[in-house]
Amino acid sequence: MPRKRATTIVPEGRLVLARSEANSRLFVYMIGNYVHRLERERRDLYFGDLDLARVAEIIGTAGVEPGMRDAAFRAEHRSFDSVVGIEGQRAVNATSIASATGIPRETVRRKLRRLLKLGFIVEKGRARYVLKPGVLQQPERQAAFARGLQQTVHFMNECLEQGVLEWVPAPQAKRSS
Repeated sequence: MPRKRATTIVPEGRLVLARSEANSRLFVYMIGNYVHRLERERRDLYFGDLDLARVAEIIGTAGVEPGMRDAAFRAEHRSFDSVVGIEGQRAVNATSIASATGIPRETVRRKLRRLLKLGFIVEKGRARYVLKPGVLQQPERQAAFARGLQQTVHFMNECLEQGVLEWVPAPQAKRSS
């Protein structure tokens, strides 16, 4: 039986790369600037330590990844108005974080100790970590997320304006009523 996608809305179309060979330098330039702006935000949130950011972000992403494949979970937690509790998160260990990030395991362990001390994460089980419920709702994190979303929309619009991306409507046969 084919696996059903976790999509709740039938897309009216999608963004595609336009003339990718002709726009390759422009796209690399634009994405480089976009990533630079996002990394500046991450440095500010994590005291200049991008490895600390990567460890915390892997914990947060891995924690909700299984739930985000479920339409009901996604509907409940699609915004930051709801807090995902400890039981709603999948815990990760230092080895899996090291594997996912490429950061040496001992460095990951040091970052985990720092995140515990800062109150960003909690242990769900022995040496298994999840984000502390409510940490993402902190005002400074919400402000950074809002700026990141604005940067993402700006980047996408800039790509459309420069002809790097284009909107392709969905075929009529695939649209639902």
